[in-house]
Amino acid sequence: MKKVASFCFLSLMLSLGANSTFAQDSAPRRLQAGMTGNFGINMVKPTDSYFNSAPFNHDLSVGMIFNTSFKNAPNLGISTGFEFEFTKLNYEAADSVYYRYAGANILHQDEQGGTSYLLTDRQYSTVGVAIPFMMLFRMDPIGDWKIFAKFGIRNSFMVSQRINDRGFDVGSDATGLTFTAKENANLKSFGDQFFYKGSVGFSAGAEWNFIGSTSLVPEFGFFYGLTPLHFRAIEDNYTFSDASGRYFYQKARQNQLILKVSLLF
Repeated sequence: MKKVASFCFLSLMLSLGANSTFAQDSAPRRLQAGMTGNFGINMVKPTDSYFNSAPFNHDLSVGMIFNTSFKNAPNLGISTGFEFEFTKLNYEAADSVYYRYAGANILHQDEQGGTSYLLTDRQYSTVGVAIPFMMLFRMDPIGDWKIFAKFGIRNSFMVSQRINDRGFDVGSDATGLTFTAKENANLKSFGDQFFYKGSVGFSAGAEWNFIGSTSLVPEFGFFYGLTPLHFRAIEDNYTFSDASGRYFYQKARQNQLILKVSLLF
């Protein structure tokens, strides 16, 4: 009898321990963190008559992602993080666009001197910090997969900017104006791009729990640009002029398609 009682007691304890372990393993975690990488296709829309967007404007970004779930609604949560964003925007001049420069600096309207330049193509290379803030909607697991959707805002703050131009230096001689082909690299122009870029959008994807608590998460989204890419409130800070000598600033907006791949732990 003692052996039978001991065996039953041991079986009961093992059963309780197994059930407890299973409950802990299957309990949803309220916080997930990991690494993420994005590839974005930028659909730039100039809103003036002076520039056309060039093909293949794109973003590359890497950073951290954090997903949380609400205590009383585990299928709902918030997705955020921070990403270092490397952006290239290309434009082609659709009309005669001029500016003046001295050394590596593009001059404003109220600055004197410099060399006059006829612009044909421009590329902005910027580095920024993006902070998305998205509502997260998850389905119940289907095997090792969870389907989800996100909706929210993507905030991006510019840290540095570099401008590369192709065009012609404009001079004069006894016969009139002269145009000498030249590439201007690594130019600086404070305020040429708006420091904040905001967009609202949605994405959808799937979370694959492939080993332990580690998941691979691909997703695809569309973001509509809310803020202008370029903005100059003070007319004396305008840098571009047209053939008649009238100064203006560049105007454009941007939408994005983003492919994101994350690794959550």
